[in-house]
Amino acid sequence: MIYIDTILTTLINQHYQKLASILPTKDFNVLKSLANSVSGHFFITENQSRLLLKILRENQRSIGEFSEELSEALTEVHWSKEFRQIEQVRKFFITKNEDHEPVLNIEFTFNSEIRKIITNLTKTVENLAMVNNGKNYTAEFTEKNIVALVEDLTPLNFNIDPVIKNHYETIKSWSKGEVESQFLLTNIEHKNFQKAITDDLGIETSIDQNIINDRSMRYQYLTENLKISGENLTQNIANRSKPRYWVDKTQHTMTEIVASLIELKRLPILVVFDTIINNKYLENLKILSKSLEDNGIFDHIGIYFRLPNDVHGKQFNQFIAEKKYNYNLDESTSVACVQSGKLPKFFLKTAWKPMSVIALDSRMGLRHGKTAVYSNYCDLIVEWSDEPPLADIRIKG
Repeated sequence: MIYIDTILTTLINQHYQKLASILPTKDFNVLKSLANSVSGHFFITENQSRLLLKILRENQRSIGEFSEELSEALTEVHWSKEFRQIEQVRKFFITKNEDHEPVLNIEFTFNSEIRKIITNLTKTVENLAMVNNGKNYTAEFTEKNIVALVEDLTPLNFNIDPVIKNHYETIKSWSKGEVESQFLLTNIEHKNFQKAITDDLGIETSIDQNIINDRSMRYQYLTENLKISGENLTQNIANRSKPRYWVDKTQHTMTEIVASLIELKRLPILVVFDTIINNKYLENLKILSKSLEDNGIFDHIGIYFRLPNDVHGKQFNQFIAEKKYNYNLDESTSVACVQSGKLPKFFLKTAWKPMSVIALDSRMGLRHGKTAVYSNYCDLIVEWSDEPPLADIRIKG
């Protein structure tokens, strides 16, 4: 009996140089690699065997002069060992990220078709990201993601964690109408809810529909009035569908944004200067300063970074000194300014927390780094630039 793998090792061991000169480089390299595999302890897989037979048959005329047995071996194929079996991993389970928060984890043995399907899910699954050579993905631990992933991975024969299955069954058992009814603003009577609203706005604050719609995301309640695009910037921000809201700087000034935030009782404000566009630091600082003054804000402003004393940096630092924008961060601070990705440690040690965030000219969007993590606790992040952040463009595409 003639074994294909025996013929392969003989060809490589005895005719290496000649084969290298007559075979296409890609085919020769594959044969050389497979010869090492068949000589090893683990042998080759069935898929590798098909590739080997394909190359031998395509090059049979060239290789045949070095092996009289090749034609017969290819007619009736035999192998000296059993093919190596690859464990097929397809798991969907819960793990923890670097911040020790639960995330959904998808793990599978490389499969181009599965990888293509999961890549397409990035359009519907929140923060679905590859973490390990296309074989491992993570996603946010949310009800929406659980339902979407269970329903898409089940037909692919994934082994799904029983805990995730229980979550899925619970979520699917909910009645949308019943759940929404519990969270209608007019139906919530819990004392802690009323206290939170009072602590936020004050007892004597008049509350209009814009503020009611704006706070629905912060306190997770629903209103009977449908959220629609408004007639002005304040209404549009109040009726946003997610915490991040992009404002086109060619359509609305920073003065308008600050005015809207004041109208929505959204002070104090954290302002984030982008670290990539260095030549706009002074320009944006002057724009911010004018917008604050236009809205009657002259003090309790702190800018908690300085630039190197080059031509632009010196002017930036001098402007801060002239305007006295060096107010210590405490609970009375109205506006705090930092650089993207460079959050001072004292922000984590004070009781001060922003009611809103403004990201200036952030082309990448406020998505990564310490400042982004800190800002994510806020339910209103206004991104002011002349084009939508790249992250939003990718999601829409």
